[in-house]
Amino acid sequence: MLLVLLLAACDSYTQVGSSTTSDMGPNGGSLHTKIGKANGTSEQSIETESSGGLILEADVTLSVGKGTFKIELLGEDDAVTLTLEASDGQTVSGQGQMVADAFGEANYRVTATEAENVEYTIEYTFR
Repeated sequence: MLLVLLLAACDSYTQVGSSTTSDMGPNGGSLHTKIGKANGTSEQSIETESSGGLILEADVTLSVGKGTFKIELLGEDDAVTLTLEASDGQTVSGQGQMVADAFGEANYRVTATEAENVEYTIEYTFR
């Protein structure tokens, strides 16, 4: 049992060939990410100019060429407000909320299993 816990603690995230573009205005913004290859789990964030507590209403679109990729939007107390998972040529979309922390960061988690040609967009409005 101890070996399983140690292996889980060593889990890491790798990605190759990625690019991200973002745009933010007074009412919201967008984040667009392309990834050539990815594997593992990582927490990502969208930086806002808020001092915390700002709610982001988000529309998310995810497509994957090969493998599996999952996005989880994180709300208050890191509660998952949306889970999108796509694999092998699928495109999925959904809506959820994110909450900016005291540093103005709204967090989401990605999990990839031998994923290739991943593309996702998060379009959000401030509430």
